[in-house]
Amino acid sequence: MSVKPMRSPASEFPNDNAALHFGAVWVVNEPCGGWQMEVESGEHDTDDLEYDDGADIEVVDELEPIDFELGATDDDPFAAFVSTLVEVATQAGCEKAAAILPALLDDGCVVPGILPSSVTQALLSTGLLVSSPAGLVGGEGFRRTASAWRAVLRGDSEDFSACGSRMLDEWAAELVAALVASPTKAEQLRRQLRTRGIAAFGLVLAA
Repeated sequence: MSVKPMRSPASEFPNDNAALHFGAVWVVNEPCGGWQMEVESGEHDTDDLEYDDGADIEVVDELEPIDFELGATDDDPFAAFVSTLVEVATQAGCEKAAAILPALLDDGCVVPGILPSSVTQALLSTGLLVSSPAGLVGGEGFRRTASAWRAVLRGDSEDFSACGSRMLDEWAAELVAALVASPTKAEQLRRQLRTRGIAAFGLVLAA
């Protein structure tokens, strides 16, 4: 009586994609025999395949969960403010400004290679950006104002005087307009921000 060999794809998970395992299958040629690998494709032989007998595997009893901060806005009014500002900038066709806003508002850093050189030079001339050994960063005045609004929006401070002479919606709109080197867009952007809950002294949350 002939025995048909048992066959299984030589991969950790069952699949019908030979490219994942070089067309190899595990074969049992004899009843109760051990598994042997057989390469079917003809394009690779067993020398192309790497094995690991487990000797170098480190067993970890318990893995600590990794806490990723995804920028959730439900419990962070400042994150909600940044998210709204990015959305408005994107819808206004200011994708490059939108791309650098989160890092700029959070820690004053500027993602390199996004803004055109002409815009960068204009921002350097106004002091909104400055050069540092680490690259471009927000100017001291900008970083101070952003930090003050961050503290106010998060409820860590009630000192509006530290936020400067401009209201939140006005300051935010002028920031985006400056990043696209188009000051005339400031009022339009301000109206869009106000319709999305960015008010003079904070956020107007939907009921």
